[in-house]
Amino acid sequence: MRDCLASIARETTTPYEIIIIDNASTDDSCAMVERDFPHAQLIHNTENQGFAKANNQGLRLAKGEFVLFLNPDTVIVNDAIDTMLTFLQERQEIGVLGPHTFNADSVTTQATALHQPTLMRAFHANIPLWRLVPGWRPPLLGEYVPDGSGAVEIVKGSCMLMRTALAREIGGMNELYFMYSEEIDLCEAVRKQDLTVYYYADASIIHLGGASTDAVSDEMTVHLYRSMKKFFARIYNDSPFALQTLRGILFFGSLWRLSVWKFMEILGQNASKARAKQGNHKALLRWLLGEYS
Repeated sequence: MRDCLASIARETTTPYEIIIIDNASTDDSCAMVERDFPHAQLIHNTENQGFAKANNQGLRLAKGEFVLFLNPDTVIVNDAIDTMLTFLQERQEIGVLGPHTFNADSVTTQATALHQPTLMRAFHANIPLWRLVPGWRPPLLGEYVPDGSGAVEIVKGSCMLMRTALAREIGGMNELYFMYSEEIDLCEAVRKQDLTVYYYADASIIHLGGASTDAVSDEMTVHLYRSMKKFFARIYNDSPFALQTLRGILFFGSLWRLSVWKFMEILGQNASKARAKQGNHKALLRWLLGEYS
């Protein structure tokens, strides 16, 4: 968070306010903000409200014409906020804007957009039989890197710029989700307003990715798929057939990936990562075979 806040101050000339929602952190984050960034408005929740609720807390307090939803594990580079803001101000047809995103090495590109989830895309992503067909790559459920600036279905939730009035009109982020899938619902709501979801390659940030979830990766894996299930329940009107189909897709997809990671551990290839990934899939399989809620 310190690097994120410092980069905003360093790279941004547009007048701004910073609203930080702390979801009951147990480190010295709040003390650091109060000491080093006293101009920031800090809201310290006594319990973890989840990603969507926390962002909506900030949205209710925002005074600016535009609002930027920004993860703390990001770094602004090359005047990215100013660049995004200038571009969005001139284009009323754009509802939400997401930037190009670098990985922590500041060189390689991180997946920045997502395809709208469907059962078929979930099947292709989790049971990739399409790999047996040379030259064919169907749209998959998950993140990807667009070829260049332009309209996409969903931009990644780590950095999203939009007009404050629009964000409030659509109700902010859907608090049905504790964590993950919020940007999917938000971008869908934007498209329903006949506005464009836009990936802007000329503005860049660095996203460390997963820095806030590494310590509880098994738990966050289940959160991810629990949110996915809630999304599918909504778009498929709670269809038992659709939800059980999704369950089967996730089960077989996770089972074969667990086997692959176990085989890699046996071969001694990146054994620590292989064990961590096995833990993720075991947690997911327990959820799929148990509560699936």
